[in-house]
Amino acid sequence: MSVKSFIVKAIAVCSVCVVSACFAGAYINPVSVSADSDHSFYKTDSGLFTTLYDVFKSRSDDPDNFQTQEEFRWNVLYNCSELEGVEYTYGNQDHYLGCEGFVSLVFRKTFGTLYDFERTKDKYSCKFDRSQEHILACSPVDQYEVYRPGGTSVTWLYKNYVNVIIEPRYDKINVEGMNNCDWIEFMDYIAAQPGDIIFWDEDSDDQYWTHIGIYAGVEDGVAMMWHASSIKGAVVKQSLEEITSFTQYLDYACVVALTDVPARVGLYVDSLGNPEKDFSYSIYDDPECTKRLGRISNVCDLNDGSYLNSMAIFPNDDKMSYDLTIYVRRDMVPYTEGGTDPEVYQVIIHIDVTGHDKGTLTYSVYGADDIRFYCSRTIDNYNYMPGYRVIEITDYR
Repeated sequence: MSVKSFIVKAIAVCSVCVVSACFAGAYINPVSVSADSDHSFYKTDSGLFTTLYDVFKSRSDDPDNFQTQEEFRWNVLYNCSELEGVEYTYGNQDHYLGCEGFVSLVFRKTFGTLYDFERTKDKYSCKFDRSQEHILACSPVDQYEVYRPGGTSVTWLYKNYVNVIIEPRYDKINVEGMNNCDWIEFMDYIAAQPGDIIFWDEDSDDQYWTHIGIYAGVEDGVAMMWHASSIKGAVVKQSLEEITSFTQYLDYACVVALTDVPARVGLYVDSLGNPEKDFSYSIYDDPECTKRLGRISNVCDLNDGSYLNSMAIFPNDDKMSYDLTIYVRRDMVPYTEGGTDPEVYQVIIHIDVTGHDKGTLTYSVYGADDIRFYCSRTIDNYNYMPGYRVIEITDYR
C-alpha cells in the first residue's frame, strides 16, 4: 500500500465531528475541558496543541520544571512495560485493566500521582477513590480526566481532546488489511514516534471509538503497539499487523502525538590525524560523568555506540530550535571501561530551524571545568531528521 493510497483513503473519510461528552451509565461524569491556556506558545494558529506533552505541561502547576519530552516519552514507554501481563477485564478495573484503563494507569504512573502501587503476577493494586480522583490527586493534570482507570471512556477521550484540544498527527484512516510493511511506511510517513497514542474504531463514523493503545515503535523490523487486549487477555506488546489482521472491530485508526518529532545528530571519531592510534570516547549526560550515554571509537563499532550515531534532540518551547549539551571523556585504555582521562569536554549543540526538516547546526566545544574554548563549527542546511554523523569527537588538547 503506497503513501498515495493512504492519502486517498484519508480524504475519503469524513472529518471529525466535535460533539459533547458521551458516557455509558457506568462512567462518572468528568469535569469539562477546553483548549484555553495561558501558555499559548505551545499551540498552533488554530488554537490547538500539537502534542499531549504540551497539553500536560501547560496545565501542570509548574511548567518550567515539568519533565522534559525525552523523560516523558521514556517514562510512558517504561510504564507500559511495567504493566505487561496484567489481566484484561471488561468490568471493574481496580486490579485488572481494560484498554482505556491501561492507558490511564500508564499516565498516572508517569505523572507520579499513583498511591501505593503494587504489581503481583497478573494484577495490580493501588490506593485511590475513583469518584474523588480529580480532587485527591497531587497534580492539576488529574482534573482533566485524561487518566482514571474505569472512569474515562475511549469515546469521551477522543471527542473531548482530538481536534478539540489537540490536533492529531494524522486523522482517522482505514487500516483494514494493512501488513507490517504498510504500517511501517505509514508510521514513517506521518513521523509517528514511540509513545504516540492510537485511537481505534470499527467504522468510518465518529459516534463510538472502540479501542486505544500506545505505539511502541519498530522493533526488529516490526511495528508494535502496547495495549490491553481482550483477545490476548492481558496487557501485551503486539504487532500492528496482527492487531488489524485478527481483530474485526479495529478497521480505522487515528494517531495522536505524545511528543514532538526530535531532531537527530550523530557523533563520530576521525583517526586521520593519528592513523596509528586507537581511540574510544565515553559520552555523558552530566559534567560529573555519572550518566553515560554510550561509547564510540575510531576503528571499531562498540555495542552501545549505535545511539550516538543518531541522538534524539527534542525542540525547545518555541518549536523553532533545538539544544543539547553532552560531555566527552577519552578512555585511557581504548574499548575498555574503567580508567578514563580526567579531562572532560563540554559539547554544546544548537539547531535553528530554517525549513520543514532542515536547519543551521552549530556545535561548540569547551572545557567542562574551566570553560576554555576549543573549537566550533557551523553546518548550514543540515537535514536534522535522518541523523547524520556530523559532530567530530576527538582529543581536543
